[in-house]
Amino acid sequence: MKRKLISGVLGLSMLAVAGVAMAQEAPTPEVSLTADFASAYVYRGVTFNDGAVFQPGLEIGGLPITIGVWGNLDIDDYDGMLESGQFSEIDLVLGYSLPIESDVHGVDLGYTEYTYPSGGGDADRELAISYKADVISAPEVAAYYGIDGAIDKSWYFEGSIEHEAKLYEEIDGAVGATLGYVSPDVGEDGFSHYTVSASATYKIVTLGLTYIGQIDDKVLPDAGPVVDDTGAVTGFGIGYDAEFVGTVGLAYAF
Repeated sequence: MKRKLISGVLGLSMLAVAGVAMAQEAPTPEVSLTADFASAYVYRGVTFNDGAVFQPGLEIGGLPITIGVWGNLDIDDYDGMLESGQFSEIDLVLGYSLPIESDVHGVDLGYTEYTYPSGGGDADRELAISYKADVISAPEVAAYYGIDGAIDKSWYFEGSIEHEAKLYEEIDGAVGATLGYVSPDVGEDGFSHYTVSASATYKIVTLGLTYIGQIDDKVLPDAGPVVDDTGAVTGFGIGYDAEFVGTVGLAYAF
């Protein structure tokens, strides 16, 4: 009886020690909340709304994988093509950083599911891989491959740089640029657009301005009416429209 009691106490002690060790080793989640107001919604050079939008986001990191959700709520209706006050897009994101023993180089894997609540269309799904170097201008290259929906079997490549600097006491500034290349399953391959951006951050508030330039109108066509062979307008095609996007963003992490 005594042996059983001692054995039980030792067992409970070992479980307690193991529990403390697991608690110490368990990663602590890091939660980031963002809320952006933008003068337009432009993604990869394509204008999805040339008017005001609200874009909230939530990201949970600090775990083996990063989990995020992001949405676009249309404030303006893009000349009647959208429903104002509705979420036209909600994205679900998963990310994983490869365990590379380097303070300079980083490789991330990602999966994104793009859903369209108000439009009722099928979801688009995409895989991604990116490489970033923690050196001057933070160069990054990324490749995206569609595995379902309208982007199925389509590639998108993007290179970017960004430089950060202290502007004044608690105000941080950043300038950046991106270059996009598309290779759709159907359509023209080539460089589609570039962007040049600048931002200033004070505590949790960021003001930003981005210019979007069109490179090839065969790769990234202009947005406008779709006309059939008879000359009748059958719809409105999305494409390059808004050149400038201004943003006011809020970010909080805990």
